[in-house]
Amino acid sequence: MNFNKRNLDRAIRRMSSPPGRIYHKCLLWLVRISVFGSIAAVLLLGAFGAGTIQSLLDRSPDISAIDDVPLGEHSQIYDASGNLIQTLVAAGANRESVSIDEIPMLLRQAFICIEDERFLEHSGIDLKGILRAAYIGITSGNFSEGASTITQQWVKNRFFEGGREKGLGAQIERKVQEQAMALAVEKTHSKNIILENYLNTINLGNNTLGVQAASKRYFNKSVSDLTLSECAVIAAITQNPSRYNPIRFPEYNRERRDVVLEKMKNAGYITNEEYDEAMADDVYSRIYAENPNAPQQSVYSYFTDALIQVVINDLQNKLGYTQQQAWNMLYSGGLKIQTTLDSDIQKIMDETVNDPTLYPYTYYSLNYRANVTSEDGSVRMINEEIINSYALSLGLLSNGRYYTSLESIEDTIDKYNKSHDITEENSEVISYSTTLEPQVSMVIIEQSTGHVVAICGGRGEKPGSLSLNRATDTTRQPGSCFKVLSTFAPLLDTMGGTLGSTAYAGPYSYQNHDISDWWGDECLGYVNVRDCIAYSMNLGTMHFLMDQVGINLAYDYLQKLGISTLVDSRRQADGTVLTDRVPSICLGGIVDGVTNLELTNAYATIANQGTYTEPIYYTRITDRNGKVILENEPNRRKVLKSTTATLLTYAMESTMQPASASKYLEINPNIIPTGGDCVFDGVRLAGKSGSTTDQKDLWFVGYTPYYTCGVWSGYDVGQAEEAGGIYHKLIWREVMSKIHATLPDREWGPESSDIVTAKICSKSGKLAIEGVCDHEDSNAEVYTEYFSRSTVPHEYCDCHKRITICTESDKPANDDCPKDLCEDHVYMILDDKITALDVESEDTKHTLPEKYKDTECDIHTPPTTEAEEETETETEEE
Repeated sequence: MNFNKRNLDRAIRRMSSPPGRIYHKCLLWLVRISVFGSIAAVLLLGAFGAGTIQSLLDRSPDISAIDDVPLGEHSQIYDASGNLIQTLVAAGANRESVSIDEIPMLLRQAFICIEDERFLEHSGIDLKGILRAAYIGITSGNFSEGASTITQQWVKNRFFEGGREKGLGAQIERKVQEQAMALAVEKTHSKNIILENYLNTINLGNNTLGVQAASKRYFNKSVSDLTLSECAVIAAITQNPSRYNPIRFPEYNRERRDVVLEKMKNAGYITNEEYDEAMADDVYSRIYAENPNAPQQSVYSYFTDALIQVVINDLQNKLGYTQQQAWNMLYSGGLKIQTTLDSDIQKIMDETVNDPTLYPYTYYSLNYRANVTSEDGSVRMINEEIINSYALSLGLLSNGRYYTSLESIEDTIDKYNKSHDITEENSEVISYSTTLEPQVSMVIIEQSTGHVVAICGGRGEKPGSLSLNRATDTTRQPGSCFKVLSTFAPLLDTMGGTLGSTAYAGPYSYQNHDISDWWGDECLGYVNVRDCIAYSMNLGTMHFLMDQVGINLAYDYLQKLGISTLVDSRRQADGTVLTDRVPSICLGGIVDGVTNLELTNAYATIANQGTYTEPIYYTRITDRNGKVILENEPNRRKVLKSTTATLLTYAMESTMQPASASKYLEINPNIIPTGGDCVFDGVRLAGKSGSTTDQKDLWFVGYTPYYTCGVWSGYDVGQAEEAGGIYHKLIWREVMSKIHATLPDREWGPESSDIVTAKICSKSGKLAIEGVCDHEDSNAEVYTEYFSRSTVPHEYCDCHKRITICTESDKPANDDCPKDLCEDHVYMILDDKITALDVESEDTKHTLPEKYKDTECDIHTPPTTEAEEETETETEEE
């Protein structure tokens, strides 16, 4: 519409007329509504925007953590002597920090020129850069122009994993938080500190973080030795580490390097001559295609496997990390972990365990999975059970399950495949591995500190990192190793028992199963605690448990000694309830078994005078700056009286005797001390053996004044041993003897006035009666035993009775029997309950014969007096 003067006048006249005035008013109200609505909308949007921004800021990471250890550095593990033994390598974890003073000024200037020209001027965010990026985006439609400052990039790398968000909303949220945090950082940190941290965290390709790692990676030199052209090459990488990778794409890196040098020259950081020299430098010919400094990823040792689990748990439980944070910190937090590992002992252990001459035989078990596709397209699986059954039918297996060589396994699989038309074209092998059998695990603990000094989780080549660790992860039945812990520890510690206390080793049945001793059917009668331990007596131990200790107390003591795998009550799907509160607990017959680590540490508690120490794998963990973040103080508690521990040690010394020292050789030559094969000279020894039914699990746990060592051997699937099970003891002896080759012998612990001795009878456990308990007919021995002062016996033996027999009448002598016709004999006195068992034992053979009961010699009588004669006459007359 053309608004000339005439048209304008006409419009005014119309608005002045009545209809015009109405129209004018409506239009005025519409304008007002529009204006106020717009103002309200702006206010509402502003309020909403402010609230949204505040909400985003409230969700920002804690800026106070900016100085915490950044991720991206390898963590390193050191042994007890400070030697580096393992580097934990993870993707993106190759950082080596340096101070700002070690970073050349030219490198700092190169990064400032290409990344943040106004770094030294702005306060965290670059408004000019933001406006420039916005203008370019609006005018060109390309919003990829960067505007992040070095400060923002440090925040992004530290808190936002380099900015990998997916989705516009997440990117906007991160950007708002990043800018606010950058402003906050600049208020508390100097430019040098910000630049130092940025240059130590920036991603520079090829799994390198920071300029020091990049310098070593590309030029095999320290960052402080970089030339100008080398500085420019590294600075050129950061915008796009993949595209500007100087190894894969040197031509792209060269283009950006030239930009870096140009900017440095224009900023006055370098002269024209320096610029020309750097441009002419054939720097790319010096870049290493392979990384000479990259840590080689190797399979972790069994010790490292166990250590990793402990450190992860401690980072969570002691420092409050989430599981993912703990794993990130461990693998890429630049931690320095000082461990308890003794590399010399570990080497001895590894070499000995893998010495084939110590084993009576060598087998291999198979783990195999393959999918076979038939002509009709159906797929069937072939596993090791199928292969083993085939091998068994051909007579190729030993012991029903195992192969004698790796070649025999390959030959069996080839034969099976050929006989079943299986080819590479119609099959796919999913998994194929072998395991050396029998297997072994071993743990050595320094009992005085709780330090785990060596671990072996298996024999043969370790299949991979964090693989099955038989020392810490696998539970096996402990057998007779539980006797000391479950029965004799509480007997001495709580129930007033002594090493001389006795129980009658008569028959015992449990759940329709007759308990027997490992050597055969001979019943030894009364046996004492020392002999039950030394000769590993089943029946004697069972009677001590059931008659004097009790199942619940045994259960409690096992828990006190650190056994965590006991089952109180577990209901099965079929309604049956499993529990370890049963008589078999004293013989090591438990639901889930026990780990080598926990069993060994329980014996280390005895060796440590009854003080339990939670096993320690590391002593200290520091961050990349040397700050201690975890210091592993021993977690100790007293679980046994010192006297109890000392007495148990003395008893287990009796285990470590040769077979020739057995006091039962005449009864049964198989009844011998069970630790004789472990004995070596030079240091005092104590220990306990253990085995399960058919010797599926073989144990020996023993100690010296220095170390406690536990060894387990058996098949992974619990196969019965087919040969005499002593090789595990030979391994124990070989390892421990080498460890102690240069160590002097010393006492078990400080001498205690609470330990006293007394001469007792082995059958009653009470003070011996001279001439009775030591008589050749007594079936007993008199020996000096150790006691706690509070439990030393004061009563005399009541198991033996001396009787004088008249040889002429073969009846108990009276006072008139001539002395030259009298012989002293000693017989056992048994309780009626024992005699009622009607079971012959070594003691029943020495009880008083029936013919000597309630009678006496009737040949030798005293002369009759006159009064007695008159009485007899009167009696006869009556």
